[in-house]
Amino acid sequence: MLPYIYGSRLGHLIFDLDKTAVYLRRALNIAAHIAYRDGIIVFFLRNAQNAHIVEKTALECGEYAHTRFWRGGIFTNSTHQFGAVTRLPDLCIFLSTLNDILMQHTAVRDSAKMGIATIGIVDSNSNPNMITYPVPGNDDSTAAIQLYCKLFKAAILRGKDKRKEHLSASSAG
Repeated sequence: MLPYIYGSRLGHLIFDLDKTAVYLRRALNIAAHIAYRDGIIVFFLRNAQNAHIVEKTALECGEYAHTRFWRGGIFTNSTHQFGAVTRLPDLCIFLSTLNDILMQHTAVRDSAKMGIATIGIVDSNSNPNMITYPVPGNDDSTAAIQLYCKLFKAAILRGKDKRKEHLSASSAG
C-alpha cells in the first residue's frame, strides 16, 4: 500500500487522495456497467457497527449484502450447497477486505478462485493483491463507509436507469 500513502501525521497514515479518486472513479464505473448489464452485485462488510448502513444501501439498490461470518466454499462449492442452477454474483464490493485485524475476508479468496470481479476498499493494513479493482482508502470509520455506500448506490442506480432507458427506447422504436 506504500505507493498510495501520501504521508503520516500523529501516527496515522494519510492516503494520496488524487490516486484514491482515480481508483474510486474506475470502481464506480465498473459497478455502473455491471448494474447496466443486469448483473448481480453483493456488498460485503464484517464490521457489525456499520452493517446496517451496508444492508440499507443494498436494499435501496435492489442488490444483496452479506455482513456476517462467511463460511469458505460458498462460491466454490455452490452447486453442492444450492443445487445445479445457481447464478453466482457478477461483482462483489468489499467495503472492508479484512475479517478481523489480520485475516483477509474469506469471500475475497472465494471470489478470486471463481473469477468473480471484486471491488475492495483497501486500507493501509490490507493486501490489495486478490482484489480486481482496489480502491485505497479508510475502511474503519462510519463516515467513510457512508460515503462509499452513497457513491456505489448512486452508480448502481444510474446504471439501472440507463438500462431501463435503453430497453424502453428499443421497445418503443
